[in-house]
Amino acid sequence: MIQLKKKFAVLGHPISHSLSPRIHQHFATQFGIHLDYQRIDVESTNFKKILSGLKQEGYEGLNITLPLKNLAYEICDELSSKADYTKSVNTISIKNNKLIGDTTDGLGLVTDLLTKNVSLENKKILVIGAGGASNGVMCDLISQRPQSIFLTNRTITKSHDMSEYWSSLAKDNNVLLDILNLKEDITFDLIINATSSSLGNDSAIFPENLNGYFWYDMMYGKQTPFLLKAEQNKAKFSDGLGMLVEQAAAAFNIWHHQKPDTKSIYQIL
Repeated sequence: MIQLKKKFAVLGHPISHSLSPRIHQHFATQFGIHLDYQRIDVESTNFKKILSGLKQEGYEGLNITLPLKNLAYEICDELSSKADYTKSVNTISIKNNKLIGDTTDGLGLVTDLLTKNVSLENKKILVIGAGGASNGVMCDLISQRPQSIFLTNRTITKSHDMSEYWSSLAKDNNVLLDILNLKEDITFDLIINATSSSLGNDSAIFPENLNGYFWYDMMYGKQTPFLLKAEQNKAKFSDGLGMLVEQAAAAFNIWHHQKPDTKSIYQIL
């Protein structure tokens, strides 16, 4: 008896660089799951129409990447509590003709950091950026109960808005949430770059005199100005490849109810 392939895809723009098909195909082989996982280039203007078509074509799940995560949050019929909180969706399950949205970005980030022996509990963290990427991981960062999370952004008013939005959850977890004061001299245990600007050559978004033991760029695949700055500071650092793998593993578990082993995929990538 021939086993039909389960249909999945990653949607975004641009999408040709995405490693998600290779990652999910590798996970599927661990469990003997027959998978058809596609890359689909989608712009925001036709996103809703494409989603409707994929439902009709029998797709069971979709990963959503830039710049569609917030739009996916708005379109989904149902949301997990975390997706509702972060206003971001990177994982869609299609069940009974409904789009069910979830987010695994924060879990992917935290899992990767802990795997790299970067502890978060009772630590001082700086998050650079106040867009969808940073807000998408705040729920999981706060849940690790660091001592403090400082925020900064090129448009600092956005950091203030972000601080206000997450203040209640931070208070519930005894986490100090504050805006970075450039006059203060703070050495952070962890500095996270959640801006996409690091893909370009604009290093001016980063505050001068940053001090941190571990620097983490959520982007992957390029030597970014942020990581160069970390190297110049003789700090430990990492790009976001591990976050990509771990958020994919969490999405895989949502769809297939199986937890893949992630160690072996790094040699392939």
